[in-house]
Amino acid sequence: MKEYDITLPNGIKVRTIDEGKGPVLLLLHGNPDNADEWKPLINLLKNEFRCLAPDLPGYGRQGKTNPLPGNFDYSINAQIEFIDAFLSQLDIHERISLIIHDIGGIMGIPWAAKHLDRLNAVIYTNTVAFPNFKWFDTAYRWGNDSPSGRKIAQFSMNAIGWFDGWIFKTIFSKQHPQLSSQRVDRFVLDFALNPIAKETTLCEFRQLVKPDFFNGFDLMLKSISESVATLTIWGEDDPYVSNHFANELFARKTLLLPNTGHWVPLVATDVMAREIRVLCKNKV
Repeated sequence: MKEYDITLPNGIKVRTIDEGKGPVLLLLHGNPDNADEWKPLINLLKNEFRCLAPDLPGYGRQGKTNPLPGNFDYSINAQIEFIDAFLSQLDIHERISLIIHDIGGIMGIPWAAKHLDRLNAVIYTNTVAFPNFKWFDTAYRWGNDSPSGRKIAQFSMNAIGWFDGWIFKTIFSKQHPQLSSQRVDRFVLDFALNPIAKETTLCEFRQLVKPDFFNGFDLMLKSISESVATLTIWGEDDPYVSNHFANELFARKTLLLPNTGHWVPLVATDVMAREIRVLCKNKV
C-alpha cells in the first residue's frame, strides 16, 4: 500500500496512505489509532476511489510517529487549518467525500461545515459531536489542565504502558470484544507503547473536555445534512458513546449495526464499503 510522509507549511509532518484512483475519499481515523485503521476499507475501495488516510497530527505507528509541533494545540481552528493545508499540499481542489470515525469527526465536522462547497458526501461512524457531551471519567482526567491535574494525567497515561501494555490490553479487550487479539495487539503497540501518541492524546483532550468545545456542533451537522448527502453507520454497544447519539448526527440515513461496537471500520468493513460505493458514486 502506497504511503509517504508530507510536511505542511506549519511544520506538521504526517504519514499518509494514498491508494487508488478516482473520486477522492478523505478518511479521518479515531483514537487510540492511526491511519492503519482504514487499511481494510481501503483495500475494498481502492479500485474505485482515491483513498487518502493521513495520520492525524501526533498519531502514528509506534517508533515512527511524528511529534506535534509546539504551535499545534488541537483547537477547532487548528484542526480546520490542518485539513486545509493537507489538501492544498496534495493539490486537491475537487469535491471530496469525507469519512470520519471517533475523533476524526471532531476534526472533520468543523471543516466540512466551513467548506460545504467542497463536499460530495459525508459518512459518520461512532463519533462525538454533541453539545454538552459528557465524557468518560478517564477523558476528564487526561484533559485536566491544572498543574496538579497535568501531573496526574501524565502518570495515568504512563501507566497504560506498564508491563508491556498489559493494563491497557486487559481493559481495551474487555471493552471491545469484537476485535481480534491481533488487532488489540496493534492498539497496544501503536498507542499504549507509543509515548508520542499518548502525549498527543493529553494535548488533544485538554481541548476536548472544555465545557464549550462542542458548542455549535449541532448547527454544523444540520448545515452539512441540508447541503450534501450524509450517512451514519453506527455500531451498537459502543462503550464510549450511547446508541441514542446516532440520530443526533442528523444524517439523511442512519444504519444501526448490532454487535459491532465502536470500531465500525474494522468490524463492519464490508458494510461500510457497500454503503460508501452507493452514496459516493451516485453523487460524483
